Amino acid sequence: MIDLDDIKRILELQGGDLVIKSIDNLPRQLEQSFKDSYNISFPEDFKTVNRIVVCGQGGSRFPSFIIKELFKEELAVPYIINDDYSLPGFVDNNTLVILSSYSGTTEEVLICGEKAVKKGAKICGITIGGDLKTFLEKNNYPRYVIDPVFNPSGQPRIGFGYFVGGHLGMLFKLGFIKSARQEIEQSISNLSNLIKDFKVDIGKDNNQIKQLATKLYQRYPYYIVSEFLTGIGNSIANQTNETAKSISSFRIIPELNHHFLEGLKFPDKLKEILTFVFFYSNLYSTKIQKRFAITKDVVEQNKISTLWYELKGKNKIEQTFELMAIGSYLSMYLSVLYEQNPKIIPYVDYFKKRLAE
Repeated sequence: MIDLDDIKRILELQGGDLVIKSIDNLPRQLEQSFKDSYNISFPEDFKTVNRIVVCGQGGSRFPSFIIKELFKEELAVPYIINDDYSLPGFVDNNTLVILSSYSGTTEEVLICGEKAVKKGAKICGITIGGDLKTFLEKNNYPRYVIDPVFNPSGQPRIGFGYFVGGHLGMLFKLGFIKSARQEIEQSISNLSNLIKDFKVDIGKDNNQIKQLATKLYQRYPYYIVSEFLTGIGNSIANQTNETAKSISSFRIIPELNHHFLEGLKFPDKLKEILTFVFFYSNLYSTKIQKRFAITKDVVEQNKISTLWYELKGKNKIEQTFELMAIGSYLSMYLSVLYEQNPKIIPYVDYFKKRLAE
């Protein structure tokens, strides 16, 4: 197994330090994008829509899921994530459709954009360029065109702070989230201190994320989350798949308590590689905290290994940003252990090439 304290070897595997710089710059991605997107001008009738539909895939989708769950109790209108080629039948001129594609070339998003035009929806978008940027500019739709200076890796899942901050800024500007803007800004400011011990130059004896990655090497992780952290379970599973080239899943409490626990008996061989990673928060509701403890007990009764990680942020926004960072560092360290380059996604690229033929 590669030594996670061997920085020279890590840089060799990654072809330089672009991935590490992007991960370390999550606070700057959030700060830049929240500020810039908040300054976008929207027509007044955008603020009176009665529902929002976000169209996105992969690393341009899960940031919306993070926001949806973090602000579930505060969002003023229904907020729906749309991740295929079709728009819901209810989309009309009272619907805001947000087109979300890092590259600006995601065909599902572009097709939904054309359908949204035909339905008379209000449309805006977030991208770094490509066909989506052209579409938004051509039709003079409000848009946040990212200048990704803090994501030199060029990978959406590693630069996803831009999409979390970008979507948040737009939603705040439109008045659909009622939290204090200062709370977001303060949480971003505090993030650097929360994640300082996750960085590559911090030795594994003092680096909890290096330790976690080592324990998950050659394992099948099930990331367990709940309530306001639900969306980040999705993002960590995504990052583990693409960055570490490793299988992973995420599950949500309380939903898994109603069926999944009975599926832990078989097949026997699964127990040899399965590990449940419980991301625990003292800000979960009392009932959910109790469910976490009992679920861990049931999993261990089935002779399946578990890991327990307690978040340290002092409020829900801080813990959300903290777990976002954990997912990026964890999947990067796993990629090192598997001797994989986190910047390349050969099978996704192959699939897209075949699809375009």
